[in-house]
Amino acid sequence: MQSFRPNPLAPDPLSRALDQFSFHIRHFALYRSIPPHQDKTTVGVQFKLVFLVCGRVDFEAGSRRFVMNPGDALMIPPFIRYTARCTTDEETEYGYAYFDLADSTMEGEFTSLLDCALPALYRGVLAEAELGTICRMVHGLSPEEPGAHREAHILLDWMVLQLARSLLHSSQAAHTAANDAGAQLVRQCIEHLRRVPPREFSVAELCEFAHVTQSYLYKCFQREMNCSPQKFLTLYRLKLAERELCDSSATIQELAEQFGYTSAGAFSQAFKQHFSVSPAAWRQGQRDRTHREPD
Repeated sequence: MQSFRPNPLAPDPLSRALDQFSFHIRHFALYRSIPPHQDKTTVGVQFKLVFLVCGRVDFEAGSRRFVMNPGDALMIPPFIRYTARCTTDEETEYGYAYFDLADSTMEGEFTSLLDCALPALYRGVLAEAELGTICRMVHGLSPEEPGAHREAHILLDWMVLQLARSLLHSSQAAHTAANDAGAQLVRQCIEHLRRVPPREFSVAELCEFAHVTQSYLYKCFQREMNCSPQKFLTLYRLKLAERELCDSSATIQELAEQFGYTSAGAFSQAFKQHFSVSPAAWRQGQRDRTHREPD
């Protein structure tokens, strides 16, 4: 005789923490590199989750240097300039997802939960069998396939869960520069910026907050972020403006004032310099894309 054993699932603390987050996925894909490999140096304006399928990759961002092996995952927050090098004579394959948080005010909670205010490496979080399943799912993602967007969200949710679990299971799972004074200072400045109106962003304000000189702040940002504090503030301001262009109906002039630019022309020039398109064209492109997406 068989007996039924109930297995109730009550909401646990980690599940409740993850339930706060909803993601806006910009891109989800696989990439293969055939020898001879080329170094890739870039800076992103979204979060980037990378997982290595085969090969070996050396990652460098400021003072942080990681070696990725199959099964490792790497979370890179926005505005980090980094270089990736495939260091093998064989084929290298990795998957990656670019995403934003649907509620940008939750970024602090997200980076705190995953310890990724700076780039973080999670070792061995994906088993070989899981990598095979993930690759098949990512390879099968197609904009024309009904439910593809939802499938991508489920996959990203599951992978973020694995990263969070790895932190609970091992204090060594995520490798950051958390104990370095300069890295701590940069992290605190980033957290502070989330609470300050963008029109008030300035290097002097950050120095006052952190109780440091401009030269020391410059040294820390240059070491940890590969850019000056002023450059970082510009990138951060433009990223926030890009979100507002997508989510609000404010005019270009109103956005210029909101984000601390002297005129709509100055805002448009700065935006175009970074995104290679004007704010108006960017907004129209996002609206056209939304209208093309199925309900």
